[in-house]
Amino acid sequence: MDDIANKCAGLRLSKREESEVDLTPPMAEMRYVLAGKFCTKRRVSLELMARVLKSVWRTKKNFEVCDMGEKKVLFQFKDEKDLDRVLLLSPWSFNKYLVVLHKLGEGEAVNKLKFCRASFWVQIHGLPTMSQTRGAGLRIGGILGVVEKVDVDEKGFRLGGYFCIRVSMDITQPLCRGRLVHIGRSLLTWVDFKYERLPIFCYWCGKVDHDERDCI
Repeated sequence: MDDIANKCAGLRLSKREESEVDLTPPMAEMRYVLAGKFCTKRRVSLELMARVLKSVWRTKKNFEVCDMGEKKVLFQFKDEKDLDRVLLLSPWSFNKYLVVLHKLGEGEAVNKLKFCRASFWVQIHGLPTMSQTRGAGLRIGGILGVVEKVDVDEKGFRLGGYFCIRVSMDITQPLCRGRLVHIGRSLLTWVDFKYERLPIFCYWCGKVDHDERDCI
């Protein structure tokens, strides 16, 4: 091991190797790309998947699909508004399995992405009506992940049987079914979480990145 380390320490780049190549694209060449991963070990038909997603996404302009292998796909959009709308309306599923989407940034490589986060709208049931506030949504949502939005009115309240928060969650962790919360100094109550548009998930461990047939 020491011999290998000593040999590597003596390596030097040649003048041709150390010259840099500028790959910064001009603005006109910028592309709007979503990287996606299908949370299933089943075979995914690229042609069928593209046809289904084009029908449900209903983008104003067309987009191209590129298979990257290992259930990973690139979606190249012609209009950034189409891309942003698809992200905003997520989560999406194909054959009832979750499709994790990530907006590809400059310098990112698909094979380096972990695809471990997805955003869900979560209904919070069981809170007293007057406790359905923006602050309550932020505090409760903070145990689930990163709160992106709390569905309240301009005064910061939501009147109704429940209220919703949008949360970016780590999908490698089990779904949380609810939480005990303190109301005031003495009242302790249980609130239920109901996930909107929840895809197939594992009933054994509660994770959404596989089903029970693939659970270890």
